[in-house]
Amino acid sequence: MTSRPRPASVALASASLLTVLLAGCGADAGQARPGVTPSSTAPAPSSASSTTEPPSTTTSRPTPSSAARTTTRTAAPTRAGTMPRTKPTRTKSAVSGQPGTLAPVPATGPQPTVRFPRNNPAEGRGANAVVAPVPDALWNRMAGYSWTPGCPVGRSSLRLVTVNFWGFDGKRSRGAVVVNRSVASQSAAAFTRLYDLRFRVRQMRPMDSTWGHNPKGPGANDYAAMDADNTSAFNCRYVGGEEASKRWSNHAYGTAIDVNDFENPYLAANGTVYPDPYWARRRSPAPGVFTSSSSPAVRAFTSQGLRWGGLWAQPDYQHFDAR
Repeated sequence: MTSRPRPASVALASASLLTVLLAGCGADAGQARPGVTPSSTAPAPSSASSTTEPPSTTTSRPTPSSAARTTTRTAAPTRAGTMPRTKPTRTKSAVSGQPGTLAPVPATGPQPTVRFPRNNPAEGRGANAVVAPVPDALWNRMAGYSWTPGCPVGRSSLRLVTVNFWGFDGKRSRGAVVVNRSVASQSAAAFTRLYDLRFRVRQMRPMDSTWGHNPKGPGANDYAAMDADNTSAFNCRYVGGEEASKRWSNHAYGTAIDVNDFENPYLAANGTVYPDPYWARRRSPAPGVFTSSSSPAVRAFTSQGLRWGGLWAQPDYQHFDAR
């Protein structure tokens, strides 16, 4: 199709419009458009109210033109009065690399009277072993039970060792044993080593009135303590299972410690296994079990000069003593 000539009035209007547009372009010269970086003659952002972002390894971004838009990623709030969410971290204990809790130990074979006792929570960093004289409140509970007149040692010869341990429930807990002052520091060091090894201890409570009287002689009821898988030391009693001999146990002197009775039973000369025979022939590695004289858990005590009853003719796997 051929074009037709435009009227003169239309041509005049087009020329006027072109003149206005050219004038507007001249007026906008040198001004920055949104999203475009100004020329090198533009002033730089104020350093007093902005921070510099680290260089990017990808394509470069425009230099911010307003101080209100130049905050770092970590400091910039996501909403008014809130900070960016951060990835939660797992609670750590005082021992480097150890979590605040471990997995609970699954039930295997017969269980003690209480599978997960209500232990006191751990205190302080690591094992935090503390040796101190026996306090009045505890001694009042011991007198007439784990200590009676005629015992070979008295209160002045005993010390309370308080220490953190890893429970069968997986929690860091705190317990205590009463020992002879001559082995107090060695006992504290041994339990500290068990803590570092994450060796499980069911519970650790001094022998006192809470256990009741021993049904077979003097002392607190060690049979109830064994059934509860309690770790303990001083108890002024005769040798367990041989009460008729009326021979003082090393526990009566505070120089012996029994650890995890249920997992480490005592095989008496008459063939009876205390407190339960299940673990008597299962000495392979398992939580709370003393497997052999070369195991790190056994070495925790023998390296401190204590001997292990697991090597005796009638094995007493739970037992360590200084005589």
